[in-house]
Amino acid sequence: MVQRDISIPREDSIPHEVRTSSEPRQNRLYNARLSCIHQVNPNVRLLRLTIPQDQGDELDKQQPFTFLPGQWLDVHIPSIPQAGGFTITSTPADAQVLPSPAPPTESLSVEEEGVPPVGPRGREPYVELAVQESPSSPPAAWLWRPKEEILGKQLSIRVGGSFVWPPSGIDLGQITNIVFVAGGVGINPLISILSHLNDNDPSSTLPHQSNIHFLYSTRLSQVPTTHKTASSGTVETTLNQILFLPRLRQIAQSLSQSGRLRVSLDLFITNLSPRSTEHPVSALLESPPTDFGIHPRRMHKQDLRDAVSVSRLDRGKQSTVCYVCGPPNMTDEVVGVLNEMLGDDDDARSRILYEKWW
Repeated sequence: MVQRDISIPREDSIPHEVRTSSEPRQNRLYNARLSCIHQVNPNVRLLRLTIPQDQGDELDKQQPFTFLPGQWLDVHIPSIPQAGGFTITSTPADAQVLPSPAPPTESLSVEEEGVPPVGPRGREPYVELAVQESPSSPPAAWLWRPKEEILGKQLSIRVGGSFVWPPSGIDLGQITNIVFVAGGVGINPLISILSHLNDNDPSSTLPHQSNIHFLYSTRLSQVPTTHKTASSGTVETTLNQILFLPRLRQIAQSLSQSGRLRVSLDLFITNLSPRSTEHPVSALLESPPTDFGIHPRRMHKQDLRDAVSVSRLDRGKQSTVCYVCGPPNMTDEVVGVLNEMLGDDDDARSRILYEKWW
């Protein structure tokens, strides 16, 4: 199954609802409250929208808020005619109405700055969005207004999208190799899917010790210029500004400790030159982290080949499924390479799912 192109150009963008008019959507709107805003880096905000448990009448109570990992939201802001489209970065478990119990040992427990702590009676059901600054998009611009102006505001949301986990028509019991490829904010749907897999949801059970390869291409949002600041603390602070990198590392560690799934993480930083000795993060290249690979370059064809080739050790190409999300040009290139590796027949195409989103 190949997903429809729903990319949105930066300039003169086609409205989200028009661009995605052929995509599946739920048939109702839900109320939500903007309850938390966390600035990850100068360009991206994490927003938490809490879902009131009482949406009104009895019909509402019979239709609880649900979504599949990888889907997005139509976000309706009262003062703006057109809805914005933003990918959900949390998991379906986070949107459950009942208070969450203590997390099991195999579940991801992420304590991130700006996220309210869980109270003794649990936390409110919520969805999380990562919104990139985009002054040309009225909905995104509104969500980037000063925090004190928008916190607590009521919004309306609708779930949509077909770039989802689990992959349609594929027996998960046959899958032993999953390849995720993210470019920039294309990380958003993939972090929801990976977090969901880490939750060990019964509907997403994979064979024990299946391989997950996560390839993430991005840029540093802030590049310090003096080598004097290249302390380990500064390096970690700089890396932590990469969207969802701390969460990715915690998931990989969690799954490694449980032994349930094997995760490899490779980070490609496209604006970091290996020849720049004055760059503070060059210290990281000299002593790279042990929990993930870091590459000061664009992703290469061989990187994709390495991620896919492990399938040849077990059940062949039919054991691999790939999810790709990033800018249009990058996505087209990656999907083309994966088609060369897995084949260009209907079965192979059903195992390469992609979505283009600026």
